Amino acid sequence: MKKILIISLVSLALFGCGEDKITKEYLVGDWRCIDNQYQRQNSGANEDFGSSVSSIEDTTTFRIINNELYQISKDKGNILIDLSKADLSKDEISDAYKTHIVNTIKAIDKDTFKTVLITEIKNINNDTNIIDLRTKLETVCTRIK
Repeated sequence: MKKILIISLVSLALFGCGEDKITKEYLVGDWRCIDNQYQRQNSGANEDFGSSVSSIEDTTTFRIINNELYQISKDKGNILIDLSKADLSKDEISDAYKTHIVNTIKAIDKDTFKTVLITEIKNINNDTNIIDLRTKLETVCTRIK
């Protein structure tokens, strides 16, 4: 019984409790990604987005160069990826609109991760709970073997 408990604790210490944490090393490699975009106008914050308005499949590559993570792009060059900013929630206010942005990234398993970017734009003069424009970009990437 003690051996099982010790093995369990060692495994937990080595591998952690969950697989949803994304690291630079996890992302290194080639990925096939499917982007689904959703859009909703004049809706409540908790309303379903419904069906996607567009879907795009693409491949992407991540590499570590000089201890920094880069997304390799033929068109745009190497793009530095800062994972400390991958999970964020922020508000921006202009003269007429308030924008709320939520970005999340999490591992589904050792070969799949998902990002979700939700943007909500609301007229500052709108006193209701109705949001003028809500968009969601959901990307699911699977490692290419």
